[in-house]
Amino acid sequence: MVGSALVTRLLLGSSACQDAPGYGCLGYAVLWSYLLPVLNFLLTWPVLRVLVVRPAWLTALLGTGIGWYLVRGIDAVRWLPGGTQYVQVALCTAAFAVAAWFTQSRRPLWPRATVALGLVLLMPLDSLATTQIARSRQNNELADAGVPLLGPQLPAGYHLNGAGTTRSTTADDATFYYRISPDSLGTGANTMDELHQEIQVTVGPVQPGFTPPSRCAALTNVYPVPSPACSPVAPGVWRWSNYDYVQYFTRIGDAVAVLQARTPPVSSAVLRELAGTMRVRPPSYFTGG
Repeated sequence: MVGSALVTRLLLGSSACQDAPGYGCLGYAVLWSYLLPVLNFLLTWPVLRVLVVRPAWLTALLGTGIGWYLVRGIDAVRWLPGGTQYVQVALCTAAFAVAAWFTQSRRPLWPRATVALGLVLLMPLDSLATTQIARSRQNNELADAGVPLLGPQLPAGYHLNGAGTTRSTTADDATFYYRISPDSLGTGANTMDELHQEIQVTVGPVQPGFTPPSRCAALTNVYPVPSPACSPVAPGVWRWSNYDYVQYFTRIGDAVAVLQARTPPVSSAVLRELAGTMRVRPPSYFTGG
Protein backbone atom coordinates (compact mmCIF):
# COMPACT_ATOMS: atom_id res chain seq x y z
CA MET A 1 0.00 0.00 0.00
CA VAL A 2 2.83 2.39 0.81
CA GLY A 3 4.45 1.58 -2.52
CA SER A 4 1.19 2.17 -4.37
CA ALA A 5 0.72 5.54 -2.71
CA LEU A 6 4.30 6.49 -3.61
CA VAL A 7 3.87 5.43 -7.24
CA THR A 8 0.60 7.40 -7.44
CA ARG A 9 2.30 10.55 -6.17
CA LEU A 10 5.22 10.10 -8.57
CA LEU A 11 2.83 9.55 -11.50
CA LEU A 12 0.70 12.63 -10.84
CA GLY A 13 3.77 14.77 -10.12
CA SER A 14 5.72 13.67 -13.17
CA SER A 15 6.37 16.12 -16.00
CA ALA A 16 4.79 13.74 -18.52
CA CYS A 17 1.52 13.86 -16.61
CA GLN A 18 1.51 17.57 -15.81
CA ASP A 19 2.55 18.55 -19.35
CA ALA A 20 -0.08 16.33 -20.97
CA PRO A 21 -2.37 18.38 -23.28
CA GLY A 22 -6.00 18.95 -22.36
CA TYR A 23 -7.26 16.44 -19.81
CA GLY A 24 -4.37 14.04 -20.41
CA CYS A 25 -3.16 14.02 -16.80
CA LEU A 26 -6.71 13.59 -15.53
CA GLY A 27 -7.06 10.64 -17.89
CA TYR A 28 -3.91 9.09 -16.46
CA ALA A 29 -5.20 9.61 -12.92
CA VAL A 30 -8.58 8.01 -13.69
CA LEU A 31 -6.96 5.06 -15.45
CA TRP A 32 -4.48 4.61 -12.61
CA SER A 33 -7.29 4.63 -10.04
CA TYR A 34 -8.79 1.58 -11.76
CA LEU A 35 -5.46 -0.21 -12.18
CA LEU A 36 -4.31 0.39 -8.60
CA PRO A 37 -6.60 -2.22 -6.92
CA VAL A 38 -5.50 -4.85 -9.45
CA LEU A 39 -1.82 -4.06 -8.81
CA ASN A 40 -2.40 -4.15 -5.05
CA PHE A 41 -3.91 -7.61 -5.35
CA LEU A 42 -1.09 -8.90 -7.57
CA LEU A 43 1.60 -7.50 -5.28
CA THR A 44 0.12 -8.53 -1.93
CA TRP A 45 -0.68 -12.10 -3.01
CA PRO A 46 2.99 -13.27 -3.18
CA VAL A 47 3.85 -11.23 -0.06
CA LEU A 48 1.14 -13.00 1.92
CA ARG A 49 2.40 -16.38 0.66
CA VAL A 50 5.89 -15.53 1.90
CA LEU A 51 4.38 -14.57 5.27
CA VAL A 52 2.61 -17.94 5.35
CA VAL A 53 -0.87 -16.41 5.35
CA ARG A 54 -3.36 -18.91 3.97
CA PRO A 55 -5.32 -18.75 1.78
CA ALA A 56 -3.09 -16.03 0.37
CA TRP A 57 -5.11 -15.28 -2.77
CA LEU A 58 -8.41 -14.91 -0.90
CA THR A 59 -6.86 -12.75 1.81
CA ALA A 60 -5.22 -10.52 -0.84
CA LEU A 61 -8.49 -10.22 -2.77
CA LEU A 62 -10.58 -9.49 0.32
CA GLY A 63 -8.00 -7.10 1.78
CA THR A 64 -7.77 -5.16 -1.48
CA GLY A 65 -11.56 -4.87 -1.65
CA ILE A 66 -11.98 -3.76 1.97
CA GLY A 67 -9.08 -1.30 1.65
CA TRP A 68 -10.57 0.23 -1.51
CA TYR A 69 -13.95 0.47 0.25
CA LEU A 70 -12.50 2.20 3.31
CA VAL A 71 -10.25 4.66 1.46
CA ARG A 72 -12.88 5.62 -1.12
CA GLY A 73 -15.86 5.46 1.20
CA ILE A 74 -14.74 7.34 4.31
CA ASP A 75 -15.01 11.01 3.38
CA ALA A 76 -14.58 12.24 6.95
CA VAL A 77 -10.83 11.51 6.64
CA ARG A 78 -10.35 14.56 4.40
CA TRP A 79 -11.42 16.84 7.26
CA LEU A 80 -8.50 15.72 9.42
CA PRO A 81 -5.83 18.41 9.96
CA GLY A 82 -3.19 16.95 7.64
CA GLY A 83 -1.73 13.47 7.49
CA THR A 84 -4.48 11.94 5.37
CA GLN A 85 -1.94 9.86 3.46
CA TYR A 86 -0.87 8.20 6.72
CA VAL A 87 -4.52 7.58 7.62
CA GLN A 88 -5.12 5.93 4.26
CA VAL A 89 -2.11 3.66 4.77
CA ALA A 90 -3.40 2.76 8.24
CA LEU A 91 -6.85 1.98 6.82
CA CYS A 92 -5.39 -0.28 4.14
CA THR A 93 -3.20 -2.06 6.69
CA ALA A 94 -6.24 -2.59 8.91
CA ALA A 95 -8.16 -3.88 5.88
CA PHE A 96 -5.65 -6.69 5.30
CA ALA A 97 -5.64 -7.53 9.01
CA VAL A 98 -9.43 -7.85 8.91
CA ALA A 99 -9.21 -9.87 5.70
CA ALA A 100 -6.74 -12.30 7.28
CA TRP A 101 -9.06 -12.68 10.27
CA PHE A 102 -12.05 -13.22 7.97
CA THR A 103 -10.41 -16.01 6.00
CA GLN A 104 -9.57 -18.18 9.01
CA SER A 105 -12.09 -20.99 8.66
CA ARG A 106 -11.74 -22.07 12.29
CA ARG A 107 -13.35 -18.85 13.43
CA PRO A 108 -17.09 -18.95 14.24
CA LEU A 109 -19.44 -17.29 11.77
CA TRP A 110 -21.21 -14.74 13.99
CA PRO A 111 -18.17 -12.51 14.78
CA ARG A 112 -17.42 -12.23 11.07
CA ALA A 113 -21.06 -11.42 10.34
CA THR A 114 -20.93 -8.69 13.00
CA VAL A 115 -17.81 -7.13 11.47
CA ALA A 116 -19.36 -7.32 7.98
CA LEU A 117 -22.46 -5.54 9.26
CA GLY A 118 -20.23 -2.88 10.85
CA LEU A 119 -18.50 -2.30 7.51
CA VAL A 120 -21.86 -1.92 5.77
CA LEU A 121 -23.07 0.57 8.38
CA LEU A 122 -19.79 2.49 8.16
CA MET A 123 -20.90 4.28 4.99
CA PRO A 124 -24.08 5.95 6.34
CA LEU A 125 -22.33 6.74 9.64
CA ASP A 126 -19.47 8.35 7.74
CA SER A 127 -21.94 10.34 5.64
CA LEU A 128 -23.59 11.61 8.82
CA ALA A 129 -20.23 12.51 10.37
CA THR A 130 -19.10 14.31 7.21
CA THR A 131 -22.31 16.33 7.11
CA GLN A 132 -21.97 17.31 10.75
CA ILE A 133 -18.31 18.32 10.35
CA ALA A 134 -19.07 20.43 7.27
CA ARG A 135 -22.02 22.06 9.03
CA SER A 136 -19.92 22.82 12.11
CA ARG A 137 -17.22 24.45 9.98
CA GLN A 138 -19.80 26.51 8.13
CA ASN A 139 -21.35 27.61 11.43
CA ASN A 140 -17.92 28.75 12.61
CA GLU A 141 -17.36 30.62 9.35
CA LEU A 142 -20.68 32.44 9.67
CA ALA A 143 -20.04 33.23 13.34
CA ASP A 144 -16.82 34.99 12.25
CA ALA A 145 -18.51 36.89 9.40
CA GLY A 146 -17.91 40.26 11.03
CA VAL A 147 -21.49 41.43 10.34
CA PRO A 148 -24.82 40.58 11.99
CA LEU A 149 -26.42 37.48 10.44
CA LEU A 150 -29.71 39.01 9.32
CA GLY A 151 -32.29 36.47 8.20
CA PRO A 152 -36.05 36.57 7.52
CA GLN A 153 -38.92 34.48 8.78
CA LEU A 154 -39.37 32.18 5.81
CA PRO A 155 -42.88 31.79 4.40
CA ALA A 156 -44.18 28.32 3.59
CA GLY A 157 -42.64 26.86 0.45
CA TYR A 158 -39.21 28.53 0.73
CA HIS A 159 -35.83 27.51 2.14
CA LEU A 160 -32.34 28.98 2.54
CA ASN A 161 -29.19 27.78 0.78
CA GLY A 162 -25.78 28.96 -0.38
CA ALA A 163 -24.91 30.79 2.84
CA GLY A 164 -21.36 32.14 2.96
CA THR A 165 -19.18 35.11 3.76
CA THR A 166 -16.86 37.42 1.86
CA ARG A 167 -13.61 37.72 3.77
CA SER A 168 -12.11 41.17 4.06
CA THR A 169 -9.18 42.81 5.80
CA THR A 170 -11.48 45.56 7.07
CA ALA A 171 -14.82 45.21 8.85
CA ASP A 172 -16.37 47.82 6.52
CA ASP A 173 -16.09 45.48 3.52
CA ALA A 174 -17.20 42.21 5.17
CA THR A 175 -20.42 40.77 3.76
CA PHE A 176 -22.67 37.81 4.41
CA TYR A 177 -24.82 36.32 1.65
CA TYR A 178 -27.33 33.55 0.95
CA ARG A 179 -30.20 32.65 -1.36
CA ILE A 180 -33.90 32.13 -0.67
CA SER A 181 -35.26 29.49 -3.01
CA PRO A 182 -38.70 27.97 -3.54
CA ASP A 183 -38.90 24.35 -2.45
CA SER A 184 -39.74 23.34 -6.03
CA LEU A 185 -36.09 24.02 -7.01
CA GLY A 186 -34.67 21.52 -4.51
CA THR A 187 -31.05 22.33 -3.66
CA GLY A 188 -30.69 25.19 -6.14
CA ALA A 189 -31.26 26.62 -9.60
CA ASN A 190 -29.83 24.91 -12.70
CA THR A 191 -31.24 27.08 -15.48
CA MET A 192 -31.64 30.82 -16.00
CA ASP A 193 -35.41 30.58 -15.57
CA GLU A 194 -34.91 28.79 -12.24
CA LEU A 195 -32.28 31.34 -11.19
CA HIS A 196 -34.84 34.09 -11.68
CA GLN A 197 -37.07 32.38 -9.10
CA GLU A 198 -34.44 32.77 -6.38
CA ILE A 199 -34.00 35.76 -4.08
CA GLN A 200 -30.42 36.93 -3.55
CA VAL A 201 -29.67 38.35 -0.10
CA THR A 202 -26.53 40.27 0.88
CA VAL A 203 -25.85 41.68 4.35
CA GLY A 204 -23.14 44.17 5.18
CA PRO A 205 -22.27 47.28 7.19
CA VAL A 206 -24.18 50.46 6.43
CA GLN A 207 -22.23 52.51 3.88
CA PRO A 208 -22.02 56.33 3.88
CA GLY A 209 -23.98 56.44 0.63
CA PHE A 210 -26.99 54.71 2.17
CA THR A 211 -29.28 57.55 3.23
CA PRO A 212 -32.82 56.50 2.34
CA PRO A 213 -35.20 57.55 1.00
CA SER A 214 -33.09 60.08 -0.93
CA ARG A 215 -30.26 57.60 -1.64
CA CYS A 216 -30.30 53.81 -1.39
CA ALA A 217 -26.71 53.02 -2.41
CA ALA A 218 -25.88 50.01 -0.24
CA LEU A 219 -23.05 47.44 -0.39
CA THR A 220 -21.61 48.78 -3.62
CA ASN A 221 -18.01 49.25 -4.70
CA VAL A 222 -19.00 51.20 -7.81
CA TYR A 223 -17.64 54.76 -8.05
CA PRO A 224 -19.09 57.29 -8.25
CA VAL A 225 -21.70 55.87 -5.88
CA PRO A 226 -25.13 55.80 -7.57
CA SER A 227 -27.89 57.50 -5.65
CA PRO A 228 -31.27 56.07 -6.65
CA ALA A 229 -34.19 57.21 -4.55
CA CYS A 230 -36.22 54.55 -2.78
CA SER A 231 -39.66 54.35 -1.23
CA PRO A 232 -40.32 53.56 2.44
CA VAL A 233 -42.67 50.58 2.85
CA ALA A 234 -42.28 49.89 6.58
CA PRO A 235 -40.15 51.12 9.51
CA GLY A 236 -36.54 50.50 8.48
CA VAL A 237 -37.56 48.96 5.13
CA TRP A 238 -37.31 50.60 1.69
CA ARG A 239 -38.03 49.51 -1.88
CA TRP A 240 -36.28 50.33 -5.15
CA SER A 241 -37.03 48.97 -8.63
CA ASN A 242 -35.31 49.11 -11.98
CA TYR A 243 -37.18 47.48 -14.85
CA ASP A 244 -37.10 43.73 -14.11
CA TYR A 245 -35.26 43.91 -10.80
CA VAL A 246 -36.59 44.91 -7.41
CA GLN A 247 -34.52 45.50 -4.29
CA TYR A 248 -35.69 45.75 -0.71
CA PHE A 249 -33.43 47.27 1.95
CA THR A 250 -33.76 46.48 5.65
CA ARG A 251 -31.61 48.33 8.13
CA ILE A 252 -31.07 46.91 11.61
CA GLY A 253 -28.54 48.78 13.71
CA ASP A 254 -25.33 49.28 11.76
CA ALA A 255 -26.12 46.58 9.20
CA VAL A 256 -28.29 46.52 6.10
CA ALA A 257 -29.75 43.54 4.26
CA VAL A 258 -30.38 43.83 0.53
CA LEU A 259 -32.92 41.47 -1.05
CA GLN A 260 -32.85 41.36 -4.84
CA ALA A 261 -35.13 39.45 -7.18
CA ARG A 262 -36.95 39.64 -10.48
CA THR A 263 -40.66 40.41 -10.43
CA PRO A 264 -42.16 38.37 -11.92
CA PRO A 265 -41.63 35.51 -11.17
CA VAL A 266 -40.97 36.51 -7.52
CA SER A 267 -43.95 38.15 -5.89
CA SER A 268 -43.51 41.66 -4.47
CA ALA A 269 -45.65 40.59 -1.52
CA VAL A 270 -43.18 37.80 -0.69
CA LEU A 271 -40.23 40.20 -0.92
CA ARG A 272 -41.94 42.70 1.36
CA GLU A 273 -42.79 40.01 3.89
CA LEU A 274 -39.19 38.77 3.92
CA ALA A 275 -37.75 42.27 4.26
CA GLY A 276 -40.09 43.10 7.12
CA THR A 277 -39.16 40.02 9.18
CA MET A 278 -35.37 40.43 9.10
CA ARG A 279 -33.78 39.70 12.46
CA VAL A 280 -30.37 38.67 13.78
CA ARG A 281 -30.26 34.87 13.58
CA PRO A 282 -27.78 32.26 14.89
CA PRO A 283 -25.47 30.54 12.35
CA SER A 284 -27.46 27.29 12.64
CA TYR A 285 -30.50 29.11 11.21
CA PHE A 286 -28.73 29.31 7.84
CA THR A 287 -27.04 25.89 7.86
CA GLY A 288 -29.92 23.78 9.15
CA GLY A 289 -28.24 22.61 12.34
